[in-house]
Amino acid sequence: MKIYFSKTFFTVTIFLIIIALKTGVFASGIEERFKGQEHLSYSISFNGIPSGNINWEYLGKETLSGHQADVLTVSSDTKILELLNLTSKETVFLDSQTHLPLKVERSVVLFGKKESISEIYDQDKGTVRITRRNSEVKEDILQQDKPIQNILSLLYFFPQDQPLKKGAWMVFNLPTQVIKIKFVKERLLDTDSKKEETYFLIGRGAKRFSLWLDKKTRLPLRLEFILPVGKVSIKRIN
Repeated sequence: MKIYFSKTFFTVTIFLIIIALKTGVFASGIEERFKGQEHLSYSISFNGIPSGNINWEYLGKETLSGHQADVLTVSSDTKILELLNLTSKETVFLDSQTHLPLKVERSVVLFGKKESISEIYDQDKGTVRITRRNSEVKEDILQQDKPIQNILSLLYFFPQDQPLKKGAWMVFNLPTQVIKIKFVKERLLDTDSKKEETYFLIGRGAKRFSLWLDKKTRLPLRLEFILPVGKVSIKRIN
């Protein structure tokens, strides 16, 4: 299990690099947060060097195991020196009422090796069934405290109704670990075109990160990871 945790969380972190309470819901739906745009796009840089991009697309609604779900895709294409060469595409199914993950389908090409991963979330039982397909098929069923979040949807579509109290840690359960996120303060963020009003948060888990959320939409405008080899920044470009 440690091998799975290390590899999977590193890969998910790279998706971000290339990063609700049970009754909590977003104040507005996922579709509304796109504001009529087809995509939400982000650029990736490593120590200031352009290194790839991440693109989110809203596909609409679909019924999944009796639940109405919002369906999104996220694709990334990243190369960071000799450390990482990754192309990935994920389809994320979020419950339309709670916005908690129901299913994630992932296709990854990491250093030329292909792998498909499926995650099925049972929020009632507090389990995630993970199936990995490469040269062979492996399946694990993980137990976690409820509700269970997905790192991508949590950080890119942070819950609108989650109270932000300065200095207070918020705890979120991921399939293989628990992360804490703290609201530090409101901060002006310099972008390429103007200064934006943001909520500045920090996160602690397997990796440490900083997150700047747009005050109106709570969509991320910047996400940064400090790694032993340098800093990776993800910036909103549309």
